[in-house]
Amino acid sequence: MYRHFFVPVGGTDAAIEAVGHALEFARSIGARVTFFDACCEASTENRAAERLAKAEAAARAQGVPCACAPRAVAHASGFALEVIVELARAQGCDLLCASADAPWFMRQRDAGDAFASCGMPVLVCTAQRNRAADLVIGKLLGQHRAAGAQLHGLLCDMHAAVSRGEPSCAVAMDRIVAALHNLQSLRDRPGKDACVFARLRERTSAFDAELDELEHQHRHEARLLDALMEGARAAARGELPPVCFEQQLQTCAQFIWEHMGREEGVILPAARRYLSDADWQEIGAALAAAPFTNLEHTIGELRSSRA
Repeated sequence: MYRHFFVPVGGTDAAIEAVGHALEFARSIGARVTFFDACCEASTENRAAERLAKAEAAARAQGVPCACAPRAVAHASGFALEVIVELARAQGCDLLCASADAPWFMRQRDAGDAFASCGMPVLVCTAQRNRAADLVIGKLLGQHRAAGAQLHGLLCDMHAAVSRGEPSCAVAMDRIVAALHNLQSLRDRPGKDACVFARLRERTSAFDAELDELEHQHRHEARLLDALMEGARAAARGELPPVCFEQQLQTCAQFIWEHMGREEGVILPAARRYLSDADWQEIGAALAAAPFTNLEHTIGELRSSRA
């Protein structure tokens, strides 16, 4: 039986979900995983850090031992299957896990022949397609990307300011504060119930501990964002050096990445397994009725309106 998976991570919906499915399989057979950032686009260091932080957080939540392989230099055309296999072997892995849309997978004219001759077993991790579920999960991942984009913009702005040695008064903190307000609205969860969370609780108690932890983390995240807002205002007054605010921002970003990673790598695979088509359709209807509300709490508002 396989003992060590090599799991390339990426930014597409399929790549994100593949991590969760690979971890579920690894947990079921007692295997460990090594993650590798296989995105071939011109990507900032923070983007790679986000992808790996999410994957590692999901693995820890699943109880799967994990590590990250060092980033290798990619060609302009991206990684080839042979390169991925070589990297996997270098980490001592015996199974390569792939998302169906991995560029190095899609470039193969005959994937079956290529996998048979590459010298390592390959598992293509795909979710059973369900249009209603796909739409809801796509919206959730879209919200995560929007929050990630806000964080990366903030991190890039502060890193540039610190690198230039700018004093607090020279940094456009009003723009930073506005971006933090946008981030807070993206991460806000109005209402008591969570749509995917609450429905999963109704279908099984197997994930109650993880759902409780995520709710606890969300409350802590709200406190971190409030403190970050105060830090931005202090920096604007010249009371906090930009380098200290940058460190505070990085800590908050890491926490949010890991929180989203647990949702993506633990809760979404579980929701696909336990929620029915009718569940997904009701959640989708709630989203259509309140498109700007945080996904995880829309169903609670819908139920309240029926009462």
